[in-house]
Amino acid sequence: MKQLMRYKIISGRVVEKRDVLMEVTRTRKPRGGRKGKSTIKQVERNERESVLALARFLNCNYRGGDLFLTLKYSDRRLPADRAEAKRIAKNFIRRLARAYRKKHGKALIWALVTADRSSKTGDPVRLHHHVVLNAMDWELIAANWPADEFSCRHLDDSGDYTAVARYMVRNAGYGRGEQCWSSAKKGAKRPVYSTPVPVQQAGSVRVPKEARIVERELHESAESGFSAAYIRYIMPRERAEQSHKGRKAGGRQDE
Repeated sequence: MKQLMRYKIISGRVVEKRDVLMEVTRTRKPRGGRKGKSTIKQVERNERESVLALARFLNCNYRGGDLFLTLKYSDRRLPADRAEAKRIAKNFIRRLARAYRKKHGKALIWALVTADRSSKTGDPVRLHHHVVLNAMDWELIAANWPADEFSCRHLDDSGDYTAVARYMVRNAGYGRGEQCWSSAKKGAKRPVYSTPVPVQQAGSVRVPKEARIVERELHESAESGFSAAYIRYIMPRERAEQSHKGRKAGGRQDE
């Protein structure tokens, strides 16, 4: 039996709430009939989920002033293929993380894609990498990657980096049947998922008055009666930090 349920995902200052039909019994359905290629709609859904997963990682771990880094290759250093490019990027991250820990005394938090597609058209482009990193001195990066082959900019302080995640995933050429992004494991924060609770109506979500809504969707089908809803909003930094302390202390959080 399926029931309309709501759950919440908290990633830094960003809160997502989803209303979806969920199976509330333990009965398993047959898994046959799922072979073959994914439909275009399924690929689009999977891409969206990959974007959201990366966005949650970024939202948990970064803030204004952290870095969005683009690593490029001169003709003499251009890798033969993606596999070689990934190996080079992995070695760069390893060296940089070692230098960062030596200087700052803590683990480097990073997220990386190897890119060879246009984010707008999907057409092939020259191999490069995008990396999101903790703020650090330019010289630390230049000591581990040729100074004339990278560029960087600071993240804004919006708290929601979904647009950055979407750009990275599309540059990586989602849909090859491989993990399109990788990230630091040690020291990284992860999103917090609430326990799903039953609701009567999709989209009937309370949003704090001080929050800024950045996305809201409501899907209804007249034929099946199926309904689903999604909302994403950003909390002010002070309120988000208070809520984080409350969760650590075991305080009750509104659904």
